[in-house]
Amino acid sequence: NTQNTTEKLSENSLPAKIEYEDKMATKTILESHYQMILFAMKKGQDLKPHSAPMAAPLVMLEGSAKVTIGDKESILNKGDINTLPKEIMRGIYPVTDCKFLLIK
Repeated sequence: NTQNTTEKLSENSLPAKIEYEDKMATKTILESHYQMILFAMKKGQDLKPHSAPMAAPLVMLEGSAKVTIGDKESILNKGDINTLPKEIMRGIYPVTDCKFLLIK
């Protein structure tokens, strides 16, 4: 007997709303006076350092990634949140395949 250990996600589950692709995948799920954007990144699909004019909370939904902010590094795991500050270089480097929500 092979046990199925795949977690069944509901239709309201954020990770279920985006799939992994051969390149980094993004999907805007809400756009009003702010945007909620889902990202799906496979290990090796790095988001190179860049800056942005606004702060952006990042919520890790699945997997883990190294996040760099300026010269500081941290690892975000499923359920973790970190705010990417405005006008400071930031990069995201998946440790495993990962999905996250960015609000800007």
